[in-house]
Amino acid sequence: MYEHLSDLAQRLGRHMAEHSPKGLPTHFGDELLEAFPQESRKTLGMALAELEADGLVTLSHVLGPHLPRVRTTVELFIASDPAITGHDPVEDSVVLARLLLDQPELGGNARKLEEAAGWERRRFNPAFALLIPCVHDGRVRKSLQDDYPTMGILLADEDLVELRRYVQRHSQ
Repeated sequence: MYEHLSDLAQRLGRHMAEHSPKGLPTHFGDELLEAFPQESRKTLGMALAELEADGLVTLSHVLGPHLPRVRTTVELFIASDPAITGHDPVEDSVVLARLLLDQPELGGNARKLEEAAGWERRRFNPAFALLIPCVHDGRVRKSLQDDYPTMGILLADEDLVELRRYVQRHSQ
């Protein structure tokens, strides 16, 4: 993860990324106290604040002696997945973008794009989430579900231009 983070912040980030089985933003709370019994609420709170400062989680503070509610972000997977899964979500997103440039119709259904990539969901979701900002919001399928960051993206010419630029920016 990020070398400037404390050891506890790195361990917390890794724990949360490893316990996000679908590679989607996940909520955590006081169960982190149980996962790190040697740490106090204060030390965990400070480590969570470090993660929030780097955009790896968002925190919602609650009243009382509890930890804030934590929600992981895609940035956490970008930072930790190369070490945890051996896959880099940014590199994977370039592969997905190229698939979409070759076959834009795959974007309309996340499951079909996942099948075309041949990856498990834990690897697919962080990479797919990185591409969503390349698509105009009105063409991102909104639905309540917890399998994918979105059920699909409908690609217009301007979105394909953005995907092409994304590939250029992130290719080595």
